[in-house]
Formats: sequence, structure tokens, C-alpha cells
Amino acid sequence: MEIILLILYAILFSITSIFLFISFKRLKDVTLEYEKAKRLIDDIIFSFNKDIQRQEEKIQEIAKNLESLSIKREKEIEEVNSAIADIKGRLEILSNYRDNLSADHENLKNKVDDLIAKNNEVLERVGKIEKIVSEEKMETKKEIKIGEDEARSSIPIKGNVTLASLTETELKVLEILAKEGEKTVPEIRERIKLTREHTARLLKSLYARGFVERRDDRIPFVYRLNKEMEEILKSEKLKT
Repeated sequence: MEIILLILYAILFSITSIFLFISFKRLKDVTLEYEKAKRLIDDIIFSFNKDIQRQEEKIQEIAKNLESLSIKREKEIEEVNSAIADIKGRLEILSNYRDNLSADHENLKNKVDDLIAKNNEVLERVGKIEKIVSEEKMETKKEIKIGEDEARSSIPIKGNVTLASLTETELKVLEILAKEGEKTVPEIRERIKLTREHTARLLKSLYARGFVERRDDRIPFVYRLNKEMEEILKSEKLKT
């Protein structure tokens, strides 16, 4: 009986040992699987955290880009608004300029019409003046011819070499000054029947060539023969 019990105990111990061995092995395998699963989970969690971190960085970068884009957009909108305001101001200036230009054009047109009318009036006056000048020239030519004819008949002194370069009118002026003394331009003009301008040029020429002297102490100037011309004229008269 004891042997049977021992055998049973031995069998039971063996079964228990086997069961414990199997259980221990399973526990070890489970522990290994757990460790492996734990490492895998840790790797997954680490990778997931990495992904989350990268996503957070991307989100932050996107947020920064959005903020920068928003600021840039606001600046662009502000610049566009400023450009629009500037364009509106220029359009207003152009509108005012157009109105002023229209008014200036009307004023210019009126001025041009006035200038055309005045030009026609001036042309008409010039025509009248030219006609008067032409008539005066004809009259002057007649007076010069009459004066020269009178000089030819009254002055016998052209044979002198000193007087050879003088015209008949100039000789007549010298004779008047020799007979009547000093004279002004208006006084001589009345005698030779020429215009005032022509008479003044004639006396100025005689003065420049030394035939007459001029007093500048009064206006109009007073002309008289110089002493040499008086002597020449006296000698010519004695010869005649």
C-alpha cells in the first residue's frame, strides 16, 4: 500500500513537475512575448510620438506661413487700397484738368479770333501806311528834282574840286548857310522843300564830311558853314 502511495506520489510529483515546467516555460514564453510586445509598443509609441512631433512642427510651420501670408496679404491689400486711392485722386485731377483745358480752349479760341480781327485791322492800316509812304516818296522825288533844278540855276561854284562831290541839293544848303547864316533843320527844310528826315540826313552827312559845323548846345541842332567853306564860297563868288 505504501508502495502504491509512493508510486502515486511519484506520479503526481512528476505530473506536477511536468506541469510546473510547462507552466514555467509558457510563462517564460509569455514573458518574452510580453517584452517583445512591450518593445514593439514602445517603438510604435516612439514612432507615433515622432510622427506627432513632426506633425506639430508642420502645423507650426503652416501656422507661421499662414501668419506671414496673412501679414503679406494685409500689406498687399493696403497697397492696393493706397493705389486705388491714388488713382482716384489722379482721376479727380484729370477731371479738373479736363474742365480747365476746355475752358482754356474756349478762351484761346476767343483770343485767336480777336488776334485774327486785329491782324486784319493791322494789315488794313499797313496798307494805308504803305500808300501814304509811297505818295510821300513820289512827293520827295519831285521836291528833290525841283531843288536840284533851282540849285543848278543859282549856284555857280560846282567847278571847285572841293565841292565836286556835292549834289545840287547839298550845294544849295551851303549857299543858304553862306547867305543867311546858321540854320536849324526845320528852317533849312522849309527852304529846300524836302522831308524832315531827308533834310536831317543831308545836314548830318555835310557835318560828317567837314563842310559844316554844328552847335550841340540846343535842340534842334544849329548848323553853320565852317571857315574854310566860307573862304571857298567867297572865292568862287569873286570868280563869278
